Amino acid sequence: MIPSDTIQINQILYDTDSLAEFHPGGPLFVELFDGLDATEAFHTYHRRRFPHDKLKQYQTFKKSFDKPHTMDPLYEELCQEVNRILPPHKSFAPLTYYVKAIVLWFTTIAYEVWIHAQGDYYWYHMCLLGMFFALIGLNIQHDANHGAISKHFWVNRIFGLSQNWIGGSALDWMHQHVVQHHIHCNDIDHDPDITGNLLLRMNPLKPLLPHQAFQYIYLFALLGLFGITYSCTSIGNNMMLWNHTHYSHKLHSYIDFERNLTILCGLRWIFLPAFFHKHDLWITYSQVFCLFVTGGFYLAFFFVLSHNYDGVCHCDSQNKTLGTLKKQVLTSSNVGGPWLGFINGGLNYQIEHHLFPRIHHSHYPTIAPIVREFCHEKKIQYTHFPDIFANIQSCLKHLHLMGTLDTPPFYYPKQKKD
Repeated sequence: MIPSDTIQINQILYDTDSLAEFHPGGPLFVELFDGLDATEAFHTYHRRRFPHDKLKQYQTFKKSFDKPHTMDPLYEELCQEVNRILPPHKSFAPLTYYVKAIVLWFTTIAYEVWIHAQGDYYWYHMCLLGMFFALIGLNIQHDANHGAISKHFWVNRIFGLSQNWIGGSALDWMHQHVVQHHIHCNDIDHDPDITGNLLLRMNPLKPLLPHQAFQYIYLFALLGLFGITYSCTSIGNNMMLWNHTHYSHKLHSYIDFERNLTILCGLRWIFLPAFFHKHDLWITYSQVFCLFVTGGFYLAFFFVLSHNYDGVCHCDSQNKTLGTLKKQVLTSSNVGGPWLGFINGGLNYQIEHHLFPRIHHSHYPTIAPIVREFCHEKKIQYTHFPDIFANIQSCLKHLHLMGTLDTPPFYYPKQKKD
């Protein structure tokens, strides 16, 4: 158990406030991990070993350990190869990305303002605006809330607040995605993204229910509900300070601003249509619902494909045989190439993203061949689908197995040796 006000790196505890004040990437990323082990987060975000000797003054306790403080050797070797092509200081967004992001964001805002001003809450406008919202989520907020757009904290923070504009919460997303999903990808004990529900079995520990044999058929219909449920749960999570696990108490200083902004952004789709609508209010709201269906579906669709495919690995928190490299590569997949990456913010390169979350997505096509060749040399399964259709087929096969087999063959139990 790691006490509050401290962070563990390797086997050493550090004072959270001191590290947060020192951290050049801004205090928020440190405060997110208060009371947690941030070893793997540091390695994947910085691509190097933690400088323990330089930060001795911030250490509060050193645990006993049997081996030196080091990274996963395979991951460290890969980092060295990637760093030769793309040094850390050149891993942020190029100028062309800022043009893309600003045009996308301001076009979306202008389109929404026009819809409100005209009172044209027709379903086709809502669907198109929903697509714009999804593209903001994929291209702007995702990189920003990983700290990948700029080395300057305030730039990432401003762009990251686009998550609140499209119906979510940047703080809630960072707790769920950065702190939990990325560190514990497809971990049956700790990854909130495979929690599932009574309709969807995505975790092999969950009980197998008869109707889940058909989940591969009705999954994509359920994805349409993701947008509205995500917006509602984001508000609830910020109220309870909980998303799968408790928020760090260091985040409490941010929470009032976060709650107010998220609620304010959400309420505009209740009050503005009520004020400007041209038709019956219930018809207007039913068409506004298309906004959340379209945006939520597009966002959820690609995330489901990337971690749910035939041959994907599931592990548990006790499995120490999978180091950083194998764990991230075996639990993710890629699809398509640079053009889809341009549209989807590089998240079709899910393997590279999970290995290097602080590299901006514009660089993924450059480093993907290096990662792929490295994995082939080390005989590590690297899953790349040539197109979305092939990815969908594999996802459906995986979901069918999850819905029909009590213990699917792709679960890596803790007693299994690598």
